[in-house]
Amino acid sequence: MSYRSCSVLPGVILNLIIGIAPLYGQQECKVLIPRIADYYSGPCVKGLAHGTGEAFGIDQYRGDFIKGLPDGIGTYIWQSGDRYEGEWKEGLRHGRGVMTFITAGEDSIQAGSWKRDLYMGKDPSPRYSVLYRQGVGRVTCVRMGISRNYVGIKFTRSGESSAGIISDLMLTGSSGSEYISDTFIGFENVHFPFEGRVRFMAPNAFYSATLDCEVRYVINQPGAWTVTIYY
Repeated sequence: MSYRSCSVLPGVILNLIIGIAPLYGQQECKVLIPRIADYYSGPCVKGLAHGTGEAFGIDQYRGDFIKGLPDGIGTYIWQSGDRYEGEWKEGLRHGRGVMTFITAGEDSIQAGSWKRDLYMGKDPSPRYSVLYRQGVGRVTCVRMGISRNYVGIKFTRSGESSAGIISDLMLTGSSGSEYISDTFIGFENVHFPFEGRVRFMAPNAFYSATLDCEVRYVINQPGAWTVTIYY
């Protein structure tokens, strides 16, 4: 009886190790702002922070990332204790937000609109605001026109419509009538300002667990709106 086939085992193991090693090397995920680049926890795409996560260093940030930079909705806290909560674009404060300065032990608040990290002034009537989100990534509200007053809800995963994989959907709105069909989910004949709430269950990105997801939002200007939930 011959056992010569066992002699190839070390070579097989070596090949497996060589094949697996690059996979571990791909786990490194970078944040492109040095002050928060020491530690990152969250999704990663092509070696860069991409999705909803948190990053720490001299300062800290929790929120949305795109290509390694804060982009979307997030909270940044400086080493001094100053903090900004609101919208970001390409690593800069951009959109609506609230800046809280720590001055002589007291809080000084600057709320309004920002553009490329510059404060543009107060915005007493924003077009919309995302009040709360759980278990989802970004939430966007886009006005499609002004001829009708409705709020439609769209669910997206990896750039594709994915309403078919959610369950236990519950919609709540401050006005209008709920309407669900094969092509439309949302509220018709609404009055503005409109405050809405969406709750649903959905599998996580790896389909290994089910998430309890919730979004609360308010839309102030009339029109035909689409609320897109990225999860």
